Amino acid sequence: MLDRRLQPARPYAALIFDCDGTLVNTAAANETAWRAALESWQVELDPAWYRARTGLSADRLLAELEAETGAELDHRAVSAAAADAYRWLVDTVAPYPQVAAVAEAHRGRVPMAVASGGSRGRVRETLRTTGLLPLFDAVVTRDDVREGKPAPDVYLLAARRLEVLPHACVAYEDTDEGVAAALAAGMEVIDVRPALRDAVPGGESTAPVG
Repeated sequence: MLDRRLQPARPYAALIFDCDGTLVNTAAANETAWRAALESWQVELDPAWYRARTGLSADRLLAELEAETGAELDHRAVSAAAADAYRWLVDTVAPYPQVAAVAEAHRGRVPMAVASGGSRGRVRETLRTTGLLPLFDAVVTRDDVREGKPAPDVYLLAARRLEVLPHACVAYEDTDEGVAAALAAGMEVIDVRPALRDAVPGGESTAPVG
């Protein structure tokens, strides 16, 4: 039975889901990958600092890390190293069943997309590994837009690819930045955090690997 808190209430034409922390529990894998990537730059990733920025794109995360630590980072190189580390960990990730159930229940009923702050290859690999990729008509990532979340770009592009007006979409998110992005796109937003916290005490997400 679907969690009532996760069911869209108003008339809607499409559903759009964030990936990390919403559809899929990538918390441990992402944090481990970022920590491994930053070790070669002599930067220690503080867990509390990192988890407070879970909705940021890789570039914004690294920019804030530079401001915090004074380190000078090659964003492309660090992101590539994190992506490489994540590939060794992708088999450890799993869907959040409560949210995946919503997508499964709407398959064939309305168009659906993923709108993620992660890189295209990593997001598609995550969805493929967890068996969720066939549910979606479009996958939009940070690689496809000019600005990552909290800018609305990924959500606006997802709506265009589904050929649906943004205000007719319902978005599912797990971070403040993601919620802000979907609202800025004119969408109704369902914050999945209360439902996920109730199901998995202490559960959390981490910023997507670039």
